[in-house]
Amino acid sequence: MITLIVFLALLMVFMVIGLCFHIAGSVLKLAFKLIFCLPCAVICAAVGIVFCCTLILIPVGIGCFKLAGGLLNPVRMCAL
Repeated sequence: MITLIVFLALLMVFMVIGLCFHIAGSVLKLAFKLIFCLPCAVICAAVGIVFCCTLILIPVGIGCFKLAGGLLNPVRMCAL
Protein backbone atom coordinates (compact mmCIF):
# COMPACT_ATOMS: atom_id res chain seq x y z
CA MET A 1 0.00 0.00 0.00
CA ILE A 2 2.86 2.37 0.84
CA THR A 3 4.48 1.59 -2.49
CA LEU A 4 1.30 2.58 -4.31
CA ILE A 5 1.09 5.87 -2.41
CA VAL A 6 4.75 6.66 -3.15
CA PHE A 7 4.24 5.75 -6.81
CA LEU A 8 1.17 7.99 -7.09
CA ALA A 9 2.98 10.85 -5.33
CA LEU A 10 5.95 10.55 -7.70
CA LEU A 11 3.58 10.37 -10.67
CA MET A 12 1.86 13.58 -9.58
CA VAL A 13 5.20 15.34 -9.02
CA PHE A 14 6.45 14.35 -12.47
CA MET A 15 3.17 15.46 -14.07
CA VAL A 16 3.41 18.87 -12.41
CA ILE A 17 7.06 19.25 -13.45
CA GLY A 18 6.15 18.25 -17.01
CA LEU A 19 3.35 20.81 -17.08
CA CYS A 20 5.74 23.50 -15.85
CA PHE A 21 8.25 22.66 -18.59
CA HIS A 22 5.46 22.71 -21.17
CA ILE A 23 4.30 26.16 -20.05
CA ALA A 24 7.88 27.48 -19.96
CA GLY A 25 8.50 26.13 -23.47
CA SER A 26 5.35 27.80 -24.76
CA VAL A 27 6.38 31.13 -23.24
CA LEU A 28 9.85 30.87 -24.78
CA LYS A 29 8.35 29.98 -28.17
CA LEU A 30 6.08 33.03 -28.00
CA ALA A 31 8.99 35.28 -27.02
CA PHE A 32 11.06 33.93 -29.93
CA LYS A 33 8.24 34.60 -32.36
CA LEU A 34 7.74 38.14 -31.08
CA ILE A 35 11.44 39.01 -31.02
CA PHE A 36 12.61 37.41 -34.28
CA CYS A 37 9.76 36.25 -36.50
CA LEU A 38 7.51 39.30 -36.25
CA PRO A 39 10.16 41.84 -37.35
CA CYS A 40 11.25 39.52 -40.18
CA ALA A 41 7.62 39.21 -41.33
CA VAL A 42 7.15 42.99 -41.27
CA ILE A 43 10.33 43.50 -43.30
CA CYS A 44 9.26 40.81 -45.82
CA ALA A 45 5.83 42.44 -46.17
CA ALA A 46 7.41 45.87 -46.73
CA VAL A 47 9.75 44.45 -49.37
CA GLY A 48 6.77 42.69 -50.95
CA ILE A 49 4.90 46.00 -51.20
CA VAL A 50 7.90 47.63 -52.86
CA PHE A 51 8.31 44.73 -55.29
CA CYS A 52 4.60 44.73 -56.17
CA CYS A 53 4.88 48.40 -57.21
CA THR A 54 7.06 47.36 -60.13
CA LEU A 55 5.60 45.45 -63.03
CA ILE A 56 8.40 42.93 -63.48
CA LEU A 57 8.86 41.95 -59.80
CA ILE A 58 5.20 41.23 -58.94
CA PRO A 59 5.83 37.44 -58.63
CA VAL A 60 8.74 38.13 -56.27
CA GLY A 61 6.51 40.45 -54.22
CA ILE A 62 3.85 37.75 -53.95
CA GLY A 63 6.56 35.34 -52.81
CA CYS A 64 7.58 37.85 -50.13
CA PHE A 65 3.98 37.99 -48.90
CA LYS A 66 3.85 34.19 -48.72
CA LEU A 67 7.12 34.18 -46.79
CA ALA A 68 5.77 36.77 -44.35
CA GLY A 69 2.65 34.67 -43.85
CA GLY A 70 4.78 31.60 -43.23
CA LEU A 71 6.80 33.44 -40.61
CA LEU A 72 3.62 34.34 -38.73
CA ASN A 73 2.20 30.81 -38.95
CA PRO A 74 1.50 29.71 -35.35
CA VAL A 75 1.89 26.00 -36.16
CA ARG A 76 5.55 25.95 -37.11
CA MET A 77 8.66 27.79 -35.95
CA CYS A 78 10.34 30.21 -38.28
CA ALA A 79 13.77 29.30 -39.60
CA LEU A 80 16.27 32.13 -39.58
